[in-house]
Amino acid sequence: MNKINCNIVKDILPLYADNIVSEDTKKLVEEHLLNCNDCKKELSLLKSDLETPTVVITEKDDIAFLKKIGLDIKKKRVFTAMLSATISAIVVILSFAYLTAPEYIPYTQSSEIITVDENNNSVTLSFVGEYELTQSEQGIYNISIYNTAWNEIIDATKSQTITVNPNNEEVNTIYYVSNGGEEDKVIYGKNPISNGGVITLPRLFLNYYITLDMLITFVLVVFFLIFRKREKVKAIIVKILIVPVSYFVSHVMITGFNATSYSATRDFYLILLLVIPIYSLFYILYKKKHSKFRH
Repeated sequence: MNKINCNIVKDILPLYADNIVSEDTKKLVEEHLLNCNDCKKELSLLKSDLETPTVVITEKDDIAFLKKIGLDIKKKRVFTAMLSATISAIVVILSFAYLTAPEYIPYTQSSEIITVDENNNSVTLSFVGEYELTQSEQGIYNISIYNTAWNEIIDATKSQTITVNPNNEEVNTIYYVSNGGEEDKVIYGKNPISNGGVITLPRLFLNYYITLDMLITFVLVVFFLIFRKREKVKAIIVKILIVPVSYFVSHVMITGFNATSYSATRDFYLILLLVIPIYSLFYILYKKKHSKFRH
């Protein structure tokens, strides 16, 4: 009978704990609880489940919560501003690189745009477009004429006249360099090579730099794998690793996968300039992933 009474009481206990039973039922349950430890334990469990912790929210808690929200919003704004600035810098540099890239005019068209005059030991060249004038050795000069996409867009191709030897330096030969794999042509003086000619080849030093960059990247990746379980060392390696990775990405953006260039010095400076915002972009994303801007 006691077992039956216990089962019945246990069915009633949830209602009793919520105080929604009649007085008669309440008395019946309480009389049973006086002599039944099992039901007492069951009631205690029910009450512990029903009890909810009291949370006291103070004014200081409200202020701290609002400050945290404000800080999170500020972090988001800083992250967005930095991200936008770096992307904008990348776009500006790439646009400049494309719009000012030399489009060299071949020798077959040079006769239409360049003339050579000599007066009182001064040699002058008149032409239309931009130019590169270098001295390869004593008395021997090289000139290339080129246009740019920017000049064509704004229709700003200009006529120029330059003096090759403003201080009356010796001028024996002037080569016109097409920078397209064609043989350099003598446009003034005599060809110093009687039985041959000269071909100006693209410069290769960008190839050496990108090879060195890839070697450094490989070494840093190996160190990263070795020290991957040491968080502080790994973090330092990652920050250094971003540098050669940024150089590689910058190189590809400026010259593509071609490591030779007729305007290698210009391209190299543009690559270095582009490395700065690309590194900043990678670093911002890295810090975002590792809690600098996380909430």
